[in-house]
Amino acid sequence: MAGIPDKLNMALPDGHLMAHVLPFIKGAGVGFEGYEKSALNRRPAMRLETEGARMIKTPERVAAKVIRPQDMPTHVANANFDIAISGTDWLAEHRQRFPKSPVVEALRLGFGKVRIVAAAHEDEGESLSDFIKSFRSHSRWEHLRIASEYVHLADAYAQRNNLYPYRVIMTYGATESLIPEDCDMIVENTETGNTLRKNSLRIIDTLEISGSVESEGCLIASRESLEILWKKEMIEGITSVFENHLESGKI
Repeated sequence: MAGIPDKLNMALPDGHLMAHVLPFIKGAGVGFEGYEKSALNRRPAMRLETEGARMIKTPERVAAKVIRPQDMPTHVANANFDIAISGTDWLAEHRQRFPKSPVVEALRLGFGKVRIVAAAHEDEGESLSDFIKSFRSHSRWEHLRIASEYVHLADAYAQRNNLYPYRVIMTYGATESLIPEDCDMIVENTETGNTLRKNSLRIIDTLEISGSVESEGCLIASRESLEILWKKEMIEGITSVFENHLESGKI
């Protein structure tokens, strides 16, 4: 197994999700020295700050690293990490590509909620059917160009809705700026829709992700790690601390 031997290897998110994780883990009584935006340490050390967090019996055996949440499911599947805080959107994207992946969703965390939507230029109608009619009536392109960070979810969405012929274009952020010159539709996450509106885009559909119309933060684990007794006990301890915090209603 990759990672640091004899340690429970845990991944923490940077970027947008980090802003939600920080108050959550603090409220749960768990801290990571150096896990802060102002002076980020990519390898923070876990510390327990309340009695309620003591069910994580050996925090010194946790080796944490801060990485992008979209990379986490693949790293957990490859046993580089035993446990990680990612998002249900990125887990769904990973499972769409690898249906038999050994990644387990241990707990949904209730924060960082966003919708994954299909959006197009505001002049192209108010629904997916309106957009398709408009696109096919005047587009100079023979195929529909769909841009997304979620390339496998976008591809599945296009297939389900019979958007042939189409092409999915992988992006790495600022996807909303690509319409109309570089693509016709985007599949993107949004919290308020403000960024889409500022770019003259309209939401024409919302994708269902893992049985919900909203993505949220989630705790994921390696099935292989759960077969190792001491790692299983530590993963269950971390999960219980987070679950107790959720049940307290203080998030």
